[in-house]
Amino acid sequence: MAALAIMVALLMKAGIAHAQVEDQATARALFEQAREMMKARQFAAACPKLEAARKLYISAGILLNLADCYEKIGKTASAWTEFGEAETVAARTNRPEDAEEARRRKAALQSSLARIVIRVATPTAGLVVKRDGAVLPDATWGASLPVDPGAHAVNAEAPGFEPWSTSITSKAGKTETVDVPALKASPVAAVTPAAKPPETSPAPAAGGGPVVVTSTPTTPEARPTNVLPWALIGGGGAVAIGGTVLMLVESGRASTARDKNDPAAWDATQTPWKIGLVGAIVGVAGAATGAVLLAMHPKDAGSTSGSTAVHAFAWGAGDAGGLALTGSW
Repeated sequence: MAALAIMVALLMKAGIAHAQVEDQATARALFEQAREMMKARQFAAACPKLEAARKLYISAGILLNLADCYEKIGKTASAWTEFGEAETVAARTNRPEDAEEARRRKAALQSSLARIVIRVATPTAGLVVKRDGAVLPDATWGASLPVDPGAHAVNAEAPGFEPWSTSITSKAGKTETVDVPALKASPVAAVTPAAKPPETSPAPAAGGGPVVVTSTPTTPEARPTNVLPWALIGGGGAVAIGGTVLMLVESGRASTARDKNDPAAWDATQTPWKIGLVGAIVGVAGAATGAVLLAMHPKDAGSTSGSTAVHAFAWGAGDAGGLALTGSW
C-alpha cells in the first residue's frame, strides 16, 4: 500500500508539472498575440486574450499589459485593480522597475475613478444586495467603491419580501449614491397542512384473546467473497504498470523530439502520455480500492468462487495510444 501511495503521488506530481508547463506556454502565446493587437490599437480584441493568459499564468508583465488594455478601453476601475495586482506580483518576483511602473499608473488613475455608494436604509434579516449580479458583502454597504464607467444594476432581495432593483450610470471622476429602500412584505397564501390520519392499533383477536403479531423472517446476508477485491488489486496494478510504461516511453520520445527541435513529433507524444497518466492513476486507485475491500473481510481471504486472471498492456502508434485490460473471474 505504501508503494502504491508513493507511486500515485509521484505520478500526480509529474502530471501537475507537465500541465503547468503547457499552461505557461499557452499563456505566452496569448500574451504575444495580444501585444501585436495592442500595437495595432485593437484593444477590445486584445483584452480577452490577456484575461485568458492571466487565468493560466500570473506574471507582472501580463498584469501590466492587461491593466494598460483596460485603461485604453475606458475600464478604469478594472485597470486600477490590475495595476495594484501587478505591483504586488512585481515586488514578490523582485522586479522593482515593473513595481514602480504599476504604482505610478495606479496613482494616476485615482482621481478619474467612477465610484458608487450603496446605502441600505433598513437592514432586513437575510437581505442580499447585488451589483451587476455580484453579491456585495454587508461591510461594503455605505462604502465608496470604484466601478467601471457605464450602466450598473443594483438589486436587493430577502426571504418573505418583494425584490427591489434599480439601475444607475456612473461617470469618470464622479461618485453616485444608491439608496436601497425598506423592502415590502410579500403576500404569502396560507397553506393548511393536510391532517395526519390517526394511528390505529391492531384489533383484538376474537373472544378477547391476545393480539398475535407475525413477522417475516429475513434472509441471512450472503457471505461475501473476495473475487472482486483480488480482481481490482490485480487489474489495477496491471493497469498502473501499463500506464507508467506508456508514460516513460512517451517521455523518452518527447525528449528526443525536443533535442531534434521537432514540434510535430513532440505534440504526437502528448495524447499517449496523458492516457498513460490517467491509466496509472486509475490503476493505483483501483488496486487501493481492492485492498480496502479485502481488509473489510479478512476471514474470506482464502475464499473465492472461481479463478481470477487479469492482463493489461499499453500500446502506442503515431499520435494515438492507450491501455487495454483483459481477464476473467
